[in-house]
Amino acid sequence: MNAPILLNLQAAQQSWSRTLSSIVWAQWMVLDTSLEAAQRLLKSAVPAGPAVGRGQATPNVEGGPAELIRRAMERMKKGLAPPREVYQTPYRNQIDWSQFPDWARPIDPELFENSSHEG
Repeated sequence: MNAPILLNLQAAQQSWSRTLSSIVWAQWMVLDTSLEAAQRLLKSAVPAGPAVGRGQATPNVEGGPAELIRRAMERMKKGLAPPREVYQTPYRNQIDWSQFPDWARPIDPELFENSSHEG
Protein backbone atom coordinates (compact mmCIF):
# COMPACT_ATOMS: atom_id res chain seq x y z
CA MET A 1 0.00 0.00 0.00
CA ASN A 2 2.86 2.36 0.75
CA ALA A 3 4.87 1.29 -2.30
CA PRO A 4 2.74 3.18 -4.89
CA ILE A 5 2.79 6.32 -2.75
CA LEU A 6 6.56 6.15 -2.36
CA LEU A 7 7.02 5.61 -6.11
CA ASN A 8 4.85 8.66 -6.82
CA LEU A 9 6.84 10.76 -4.32
CA GLN A 10 10.11 9.64 -5.85
CA ALA A 11 8.86 10.51 -9.37
CA ALA A 12 7.64 13.90 -8.13
CA GLN A 13 11.01 14.56 -6.47
CA GLN A 14 12.89 13.73 -9.69
CA SER A 15 10.56 15.92 -11.72
CA TRP A 16 11.03 18.88 -9.36
CA SER A 17 14.78 18.29 -9.33
CA ARG A 18 14.92 18.45 -13.16
CA THR A 19 12.68 21.53 -13.18
CA LEU A 20 14.78 23.43 -10.65
CA SER A 21 17.98 22.41 -12.41
CA SER A 22 16.70 23.71 -15.74
CA ILE A 23 15.60 27.01 -14.12
CA VAL A 24 19.01 27.52 -12.50
CA TRP A 25 20.77 26.56 -15.75
CA ALA A 26 18.66 29.02 -17.77
CA GLN A 27 19.44 31.84 -15.33
CA TRP A 28 23.12 30.98 -15.46
CA MET A 29 23.10 31.08 -19.28
CA VAL A 30 21.37 34.50 -19.29
CA LEU A 31 23.94 35.89 -16.87
CA ASP A 32 26.85 34.34 -18.77
CA THR A 33 25.61 35.68 -22.11
CA SER A 34 25.17 39.18 -20.68
CA LEU A 35 28.66 39.18 -19.18
CA GLU A 36 30.18 37.88 -22.40
CA ALA A 37 28.45 40.63 -24.39
CA ALA A 38 29.71 43.25 -21.93
CA GLN A 39 33.27 41.91 -22.24
CA ARG A 40 33.12 42.07 -26.04
CA LEU A 41 31.80 45.63 -25.88
CA LEU A 42 34.54 46.73 -23.50
CA LYS A 43 37.24 45.06 -25.59
CA SER A 44 36.02 46.85 -28.72
CA ALA A 45 35.95 50.18 -26.86
CA VAL A 46 39.62 49.99 -25.88
CA PRO A 47 41.81 51.81 -28.41
CA ALA A 48 44.42 49.76 -30.21
CA GLY A 49 47.35 52.02 -29.38
CA PRO A 50 48.52 53.47 -26.08
CA ALA A 51 46.07 56.03 -24.75
CA VAL A 52 47.14 59.42 -23.49
CA GLY A 53 45.60 60.18 -20.14
CA ARG A 54 46.25 60.70 -16.49
CA GLY A 55 49.51 59.19 -15.38
CA GLN A 56 50.66 58.45 -18.92
CA ALA A 57 53.16 60.10 -21.20
CA THR A 58 52.13 63.28 -22.98
CA PRO A 59 52.06 63.29 -26.77
CA ASN A 60 55.28 64.34 -28.42
CA VAL A 61 54.77 66.72 -31.32
CA GLU A 62 57.80 67.53 -33.45
CA GLY A 63 58.48 71.26 -33.41
CA GLY A 64 56.35 71.88 -30.33
CA PRO A 65 53.21 74.03 -30.18
CA ALA A 66 54.34 76.41 -32.94
CA GLU A 67 54.63 73.58 -35.47
CA LEU A 68 51.34 72.14 -34.28
CA ILE A 69 49.56 75.48 -34.79
CA ARG A 70 51.12 75.85 -38.24
CA ARG A 71 49.92 72.39 -39.28
CA ALA A 72 46.47 73.09 -37.85
CA MET A 73 46.17 76.35 -39.80
CA GLU A 74 47.32 74.61 -42.97
CA ARG A 75 44.61 71.99 -42.58
CA MET A 76 41.99 74.62 -41.75
CA LYS A 77 42.76 76.47 -45.01
CA LYS A 78 42.05 73.24 -46.87
CA GLY A 79 38.74 72.87 -45.00
CA LEU A 80 39.94 69.94 -42.89
CA ALA A 81 39.78 69.48 -39.16
CA PRO A 82 42.90 70.34 -37.15
CA PRO A 83 45.11 67.48 -35.92
CA ARG A 84 43.95 65.67 -32.79
CA GLU A 85 46.98 66.77 -30.78
CA VAL A 86 45.66 70.36 -30.80
CA TYR A 87 42.92 69.38 -28.36
CA GLN A 88 45.10 67.42 -25.96
CA THR A 89 45.88 68.86 -22.56
CA PRO A 90 49.50 69.96 -22.87
CA TYR A 91 48.81 72.12 -25.94
CA ARG A 92 45.26 73.27 -25.33
CA ASN A 93 46.23 76.32 -23.22
CA GLN A 94 49.09 77.33 -25.52
CA ILE A 95 46.91 77.87 -28.59
CA ASP A 96 45.15 81.09 -29.56
CA TRP A 97 41.69 79.70 -30.26
CA SER A 98 40.45 82.99 -31.76
CA GLN A 99 42.32 82.03 -34.97
CA PHE A 100 40.14 78.94 -35.34
CA PRO A 101 36.53 78.85 -36.56
CA ASP A 102 33.83 78.14 -33.98
CA TRP A 103 33.37 74.53 -35.10
CA ALA A 104 37.06 73.75 -34.50
CA ARG A 105 37.30 75.25 -31.01
CA PRO A 106 37.19 72.93 -28.00
CA ILE A 107 34.05 72.96 -25.89
CA ASP A 108 34.29 74.98 -22.69
CA PRO A 109 33.50 72.57 -19.81
CA GLU A 110 32.12 75.47 -17.74
CA LEU A 111 29.19 75.73 -20.17
CA PHE A 112 27.84 72.50 -18.71
CA GLU A 113 28.23 73.45 -15.06
CA ASN A 114 25.14 72.64 -12.94
CA SER A 115 23.56 70.56 -15.70
CA SER A 116 23.13 66.83 -16.16
CA HIS A 117 25.57 66.86 -19.09
CA GLU A 118 29.12 66.12 -18.04
CA GLY A 119 30.77 67.95 -20.93
